Parts: sequence; structure tokens; C-alpha cells
Amino acid sequence: MPDASLPELARSLRSLGAARDPATEAAHDAIFAPLIAARVRAARAEGRDVVHSFHGATLLESIDRGVSGAAAVGTESSAVARARSAAARDAIEPLRAALLTLDEGAAAASAAGADSPEWAAWIAALRRAFAAADEACGHLARVLAEPAREEGNGRWFRRRR
Repeated sequence: MPDASLPELARSLRSLGAARDPATEAAHDAIFAPLIAARVRAARAEGRDVVHSFHGATLLESIDRGVSGAAAVGTESSAVARARSAAARDAIEPLRAALLTLDEGAAAASAAGADSPEWAAWIAALRRAFAAADEACGHLARVLAEPAREEGNGRWFRRRR
């Protein structure tokens, strides 16, 4: 049974029950796999380890890797892959901010304990991060659903004769 001081975070997420097309599935996997894994670690942890399970910078790094990888699938040109990855990272910008904000209150929450105002503030930030993940998943799915625009010769300029 999960620790009562850590609420169920995935219950209200719209993306978890959404119909799956390849873009939505890829977006879900890229964003939620690290978050759900962190939630599982936190449920098994005690004390300060609960907070450390949701280290925002580490989660963001894992999510960024997944997002970039999902955006590059099916591209032949490295330039197109970079452009799609940049668009995908832009789509999750609010999640990036929410995860980094999560780290701001982590030390105080960890030191103060589960019955403190610091803990309550950190839990509120954690809930906002999961809500931002839900929004980012939809934005990312739209980016991934757009077909990759491959150029025939890979050159962005052409010499006129």
C-alpha cells in the first residue's frame, strides 16, 4: 500500500485512458514512463527517499531523451530529426518548468517531514507537475502526428543556373 503522505497522482490524468494512435502512444511512453517509475519508487521508499524519487532534473533528463527519440523515429535526415526533436521539446516546455519547480521545494519538504507545510507545498508542486505532464502529452502527440518533411537532397539552398 502506498504511503498515505504521497497521494495518488495518476488518477486524474486524461492521457492515461485516451484512445491510442501511434503518436499518442509514443508521447505517453516518452512522458509518463519516467513519472510512473518514479511513483513506484516513491511508493516503496520512506522518508527523504520519497522526495528524492521525484528529482525533477533527473526526470526531465529522462523525459527529454524519450521525447527526442520519439520525435526522431521515422526520419532519415539528421537535420529533420533535430528539427522534430526541437519542436517536441518545445511542446513539453510547461512540464520542464513544473519539474524544475518541483526541485525548488524538495529539500525543505524532505527536511520538514510529511506533516509539514513544506511537505504540503511540495505535494502541490508534484500534482502540478503531473497535470503539466498530462497537458504536455497532448501537445507532444500533436507534434509527433505531423509527418516528417524530408528534403530530397538535404540542401536548404539551391544554386540557380
